[in-house]
Parts: sequence; C-alpha cells; structure tokens
Amino acid sequence: MTAASGRTRKDAPLSPSRFAFGGKTKPLSELMFKKYDVDNNGSISCNELRSLCYDLGYYLSDDEIAWAWTVMDKDGSGTIDYNEFTEWWRTSSRFEYLKMPNEQQAHLLGRVIEIFRSYDKTNTGTLDRAQFTAMIQDLVEEGILNGSGHLACEFDEIDRSHDERININELIAWLINIRVLGNDTIEKS
Repeated sequence: MTAASGRTRKDAPLSPSRFAFGGKTKPLSELMFKKYDVDNNGSISCNELRSLCYDLGYYLSDDEIAWAWTVMDKDGSGTIDYNEFTEWWRTSSRFEYLKMPNEQQAHLLGRVIEIFRSYDKTNTGTLDRAQFTAMIQDLVEEGILNGSGHLACEFDEIDRSHDERININELIAWLINIRVLGNDTIEKS
C-alpha cells in the first residue's frame, strides 16, 4: 500500500508506456491498413486486398477482386491509398459493397461504360469537363440518371484525383455513392 493513495501497488494504474502505441489508441482502419500493407509502400495492392478479405472470411474470386478494385480505387490511380481504404472500411456493409453487381446492375454498368467510352475518343480512360457534361446528358436521356438531380452535378466533386478529368473509376464511385449502381439499389420496374 502506498501512503499517498491508500492503494496497493497491484491496484495502481499502469503507465501508458506499458501499452502498445504508447497508450494512445489508433483507429482499427489504420491498424488493418498497416497490417496488410506488407511492403510498407503506403498503399494496398490487389494481392494484399485479397489476403485481407480472405483472412476476414471473404474469399474473392479474380472477377470479384477486379470489381472490388474498381469500387475501392475511386481516383483510378491504380492503388488503394489509406483514405480510400478508410472510406471503405468505415462502411458497416464493407464486404457487401465489394460483391459483384447482380445481372441488372451488371447490364446497367455495361451501358454506362459503353456511353463513357463513346465520349473517350482518344481512348485515355478519362473525359474532360465538356465530354463529361455531354455524357451526363446521355445518361439522363437513357433514364440512367434523374435529369433534375444530376444535370447540375459537381464535376469537381467527382474528380477525386483533381486532374480536371473524370476517369471511369471516379464515375463508378460517384454512381455508387448516389445509389445508381450497387447491389443495394432498388430495382427499377
């Protein structure tokens, strides 16, 4: 028992330095990201993502991992950085989010890509502001987008890479965010 507190040494609080991370807590997303970023390059590779999902009980086929990559790599950079990972990790249905689209959604996605490619005359996988605006009009005319809500969509909001161009990953991420694409989307009759 210590004279000052009246407690025995056994009851005294432990020093924060005796805990991992010096007593500070880190978000689970950061711990998971660092655990699976095995080459420590600051991004998650396709194989690292597959390992993470498999270790958590969600085996992804090659097609599913390709879809997951499209969904998670929202800026189309070819890597999943910590911010993209965290955005995905924070969703309660994170693994549902990675599931392949159902047949109806796959058809819709195919049509969106077909329209996107029709405006990508140089085959770069990106559209400038004018091309994107014209493509949005086509998506509205096809009934894929609601004209009143999406005609004035924010190009800068969708352009996650801030390169003044929209790539297909950015478009797909936006369509998922506004619930045009995704397995939880209510089927149109």
